[in-house]
Amino acid sequence: MTMTLMIGRCALAGACLLATGAMAGSASIARESSAASATVAATSVPATPKPPTRKDLTKVAPERIAVLDWTIAETMAAMGIFPAAIAEKNSYEVWSRSPAMPAATLDLGMRAQPNPDRMIRLAPDLILASQDYAFVKGMLERIGPTTLLDVYTPGQDIYQNLSELATRIGQITGYPDKAAKYIAQIDSNLDTLNRQLVQHRGQPVAVIQFIDARNVRVYGKPSIFSTALEKIGINNAWKAAVNQWGFQSADLTHLATLPQDTTIFIIEPYPADLPKKLQENVLWQALPAVRKNRIVLVKPTWTLGGLSTVLRFAHAVRDALLAQDSPAHAQAAFRFPEYNK
Repeated sequence: MTMTLMIGRCALAGACLLATGAMAGSASIARESSAASATVAATSVPATPKPPTRKDLTKVAPERIAVLDWTIAETMAAMGIFPAAIAEKNSYEVWSRSPAMPAATLDLGMRAQPNPDRMIRLAPDLILASQDYAFVKGMLERIGPTTLLDVYTPGQDIYQNLSELATRIGQITGYPDKAAKYIAQIDSNLDTLNRQLVQHRGQPVAVIQFIDARNVRVYGKPSIFSTALEKIGINNAWKAAVNQWGFQSADLTHLATLPQDTTIFIIEPYPADLPKKLQENVLWQALPAVRKNRIVLVKPTWTLGGLSTVLRFAHAVRDALLAQDSPAHAQAAFRFPEYNK
């Protein structure tokens, strides 16, 4: 089940909570609006308007921004614009984690079912979310001004989508210069990694996540992992069809069809019993990548992350491929950390 479907189903259950909390916020807003209107009506307009000040000419940037989508939150933080609150902050620190959120950033509860009371107390100047929240936008707007952003658009170039997302965030928050600088830095760093891997140009790499000891999720094009590989000149070894989000379920026999010199990157976490079962699995042990010590473990990575995630995974690939060039690595044998337990 994709994250989009999870959000769609869970958020439907939480819509009533948002509506209930939002009604209280709406009533308060209505009272304030009424009072403000009365004040404006009772105030006479001066015959000669004062010239606008510099502050009047400058649009005030939102300060308290609530973010429900991790890709948006990660992009903002990487640009040095930290949200006042995000959904599932603790889980974000596990999957996205770079850059980390400040301790002062509040947790809004589940992404699919944010806590309306916390959002109302925050009184956000702006709520940012992906288009997955379109069907509850009206409810969110009762709490604060809400903008829905295009994050991943199936069928379009992921890197371009994420660059446009950063640009849009910069415009909305009043920091277009930070967005431009962020995108330029990511582009520059990826170009550097590409040059460092010139000797590995076109080397096949497969990216998988274990579902259980027999089945994996394999990432192809489009996916954030395949995007990172393309940017640094490395070949995605998985050529078979994938879904719109860039992955496909497969079993270990499919891994046996990969090119002989493929390096397999395993995205953590994996099932607790996986190392023991793979240690006893003849097919796994016979894979060329296992026999040639071309297996790499990668820390948990948000599969729908932003440009920072693209760069972080590209760094992991660069480090692993360069390490394979050392004589010591050629004599080693891959073992999960739990093999010795």
